[in-house]
Amino acid sequence: MISYSDFEKAVVNELGRDIRSTVNADQNRAINSSKDTSLFIVAGPGSGKTTVIVLKVLKFIFVDNIEPSSILATTFTRKAASELKSRVMEWGNKLKSDFMDNPKYFHIKEDLNKINFKNIILGTIDSISEDALRNSVDFYIPYTVIEDFVSSSLMIKVGLLDQDRQKDRSLKSFLNIIRGSRSRLNISMISQILLEIKDRIYHDRMDFNKFISNYEHPGAKIAHEAIYDYIEDLKDRNLLDFSMLEDEFLRKIQNGELDSFLENIKIVLIDEYQDTNLLQETIYFEIAKAAIKNKGSIIVVGDDDQSLYRFRGATVDLFKDFKDRVGDQLSIKPIFVNLSKNYRSTKKVVNFCNEFVYLDRNFQDARVSGKKSIVSSRIEPFVDFPVLGMFRGDINTLAKDLAEFINKIVYGDGFNFKYEKKVYDIEIDRNKGSPADISLLCSSPLELDFKGNPRLSHLLKDELSKFNPQIPVFNPRGQNIGRVNVVELLCGTILECIDPAGSIQEEIRRLPRNAVSRFNVWRKKALNYIKDEKNEHQELDIFLNTWKMEFMDKKEISLIELIYKIIKWVPEIQDDEGLIYLEVIIKTIEQTSLFSDFKSNIILDPQKSLQERNSIIESLWNVFVPIALGAINIDLDILEDLPKNRVNVMSIHQAKGLEFPIVIVDVGSDFKMNYARDSFKRFPGTPGKSCTIEDNMREFSLLGKPKRDALDRAFDDIIRQYFVAFSRSQNILLLVGLNSVKEGYYFNGDIRFVPNMATGWDRNMNWHWNGLENLFHI
Repeated sequence: MISYSDFEKAVVNELGRDIRSTVNADQNRAINSSKDTSLFIVAGPGSGKTTVIVLKVLKFIFVDNIEPSSILATTFTRKAASELKSRVMEWGNKLKSDFMDNPKYFHIKEDLNKINFKNIILGTIDSISEDALRNSVDFYIPYTVIEDFVSSSLMIKVGLLDQDRQKDRSLKSFLNIIRGSRSRLNISMISQILLEIKDRIYHDRMDFNKFISNYEHPGAKIAHEAIYDYIEDLKDRNLLDFSMLEDEFLRKIQNGELDSFLENIKIVLIDEYQDTNLLQETIYFEIAKAAIKNKGSIIVVGDDDQSLYRFRGATVDLFKDFKDRVGDQLSIKPIFVNLSKNYRSTKKVVNFCNEFVYLDRNFQDARVSGKKSIVSSRIEPFVDFPVLGMFRGDINTLAKDLAEFINKIVYGDGFNFKYEKKVYDIEIDRNKGSPADISLLCSSPLELDFKGNPRLSHLLKDELSKFNPQIPVFNPRGQNIGRVNVVELLCGTILECIDPAGSIQEEIRRLPRNAVSRFNVWRKKALNYIKDEKNEHQELDIFLNTWKMEFMDKKEISLIELIYKIIKWVPEIQDDEGLIYLEVIIKTIEQTSLFSDFKSNIILDPQKSLQERNSIIESLWNVFVPIALGAINIDLDILEDLPKNRVNVMSIHQAKGLEFPIVIVDVGSDFKMNYARDSFKRFPGTPGKSCTIEDNMREFSLLGKPKRDALDRAFDDIIRQYFVAFSRSQNILLLVGLNSVKEGYYFNGDIRFVPNMATGWDRNMNWHWNGLENLFHI
């Protein structure tokens, strides 16, 4: 259709992306390769990965004349898929318009006009699997796919509570053995571990019966029964969770039931391949067989240094060894392309990231062979700030000083300092910038530690609220959702509507005590809110006592409809974070209705019939118990954009794929001394839960036992985590923590140090950044 030279020229002129070989040879090599050339693309942070993927797809369409419907492209999250789809549409239509206006291509103007970019098969592997199964009319069974938080809720109800397995000591003992821990397990933790085991059964394609029979521990049989009951309950209801969905998709592909789906596929393009598991790899290779048969190719894109999802079953070795694995299974030799030019960060940040990732010699064996260091390639004017450090003697002082720093750069006169005879000024652009330019990245965004003491995220939020104007913080995952004030108000008000004073609640003997305790807290908060001294919520008080009369003619009301009646009196739920919590609760109700007899509706009967009572009991069990027990988590995929007026606080995992002008990385606010209990966050003494489960289960998988020792893998994961954190920064990178991390601490008259991979230690106890003298301290 279009010559490559004209395509390249249009990309440079119309899209402003210079992909010429003289400017970026690696990007050009990836985009310009032929349709039957498979690629193994290692893309470092900020290297223009999305640009390459989008232009590669458009090159296939415009230059190689491949139908959009013959291209299958996947990425890791729904949000990333949406952004990729949007970019393909935007750039594709710009290029199409340019080519249609070009007299040289007048003879194919009609063909160009017919190109429909919406026909590209683009999404997460789960959404693609679901669509393919649904569109397979001959073999389709009307399955419904449930979200992760509903999986947790169902495991609690079906796998545990229905048989009182959560009380079984042998089950708890077995689960602790499997994950190498001695923790006291609550019901939510038991559910999460059982689901992790269940997911590994599917993800690692393992023989579960052989795994269970390998253990004589009585808890193994209980775990097997809980997982079996969960799976069977889903199947009975025609429900699938994500791992079961992918397994069903693979089964139908291998049985030939989806040949019509595969017959036109020519291109398979997979983003974030470093976070792939064996089940997904098997799916990709099956689809790639069809693509190669159709004279197409498979292209994988990722970065082993940014693999963070071992706890979700990701196996980074599948990416590291991709060339060998695809060669053995598909008899092809993909071309290796390394995108190493970093267009995101300043030179000092890039150099800092490079230095960090090379500190630990043992880690180099876990990386892709032949990988290059990233190179700063930002071309617009910028100030090359030194990498900064802020360390204080205690966490309260750290929070206060960090808040002062943020206030100065957001609303003050900026933060000024002198470094190497040069004066630097850090200040948010008053016209284009906002507090959202700043992100605090932590190992966990939780605001309280396991003892209930405030962590840096909580203290910083408090300090920022003291300024005038206040600087709000966005941290929707800072608390267990059932302990968030606005959720407590909403849930308590709903409970008082459907079950005044908890009369039905008190009759249910098997309700978990923790849930009942949380229900009572909710009710108390709601009643105090409704009956406050100022009597500001009189209308809500009236509604509480009369709402049934308003809906009695309907004979039933959905919990969602009830919520929308209530929230007009709870304005707190209508701000940024409140809306997220509202959406989570509504999603919980919608999803739990899939396995509820009453579909999350409350029956309305003036005679208070048995049906009304049962509908209330069902809602208590299916909706409110999971929220109270902490089984419902926020999926940040529901966020289209981060709020524009708040400082972001998030885990490093949440920040993956994002970038910010100013990144603050917490490398040690939790570490007063060299306590063994927190070593897993900084310098593992044991392999950790995910690596131990991996070791205990992988020998029963087609993958076999991991090649690297479990403790080494735990160290590898921490290096990757902080490499991702440091590389999010565009302009300013600030490391924060306690003085104990920088200088050590005195114990019995001797100086002791806090080993921490994030502050430049290697696993052999060498401190390469002794005293953190490589930072400019403020």
